[in-house]
Amino acid sequence: MAASTPDRHLTLYVVNYFGRFMTKAEWLAYHAFITEGKVKAHNSPHLWDDMETSDPEALSLMADGVDAFLLRVRDRILRDHPHQVVLNYCPKCGGLAKTPKARQCRWCHHHWHAPTHRSTE
Repeated sequence: MAASTPDRHLTLYVVNYFGRFMTKAEWLAYHAFITEGKVKAHNSPHLWDDMETSDPEALSLMADGVDAFLLRVRDRILRDHPHQVVLNYCPKCGGLAKTPKARQCRWCHHHWHAPTHRSTE
């Protein structure tokens, strides 16, 4: 996947914050991809033994690589759970915030924090 783009951000946002909506096969494939990345990054082949999957559906989901897998998972979650997924958009530029609870835009840096209440007493 390309560096930080709005499309990549949407994909990672949905997978990271709404991954609970993954199917069992998607979850197995996701963890296999994570383990594969750790094996490559740390040159630790023994890690692969812990998360390798033989699930045929998970292996099928992995066939086109991690980027295609993440896009399909994102699109399925958005399609199947439209009322549970909260997309937190900036009220100024319309960019997707970094997290569902963020109150500052990562794109235009606008912030929409609730004003603090000060007592006049």
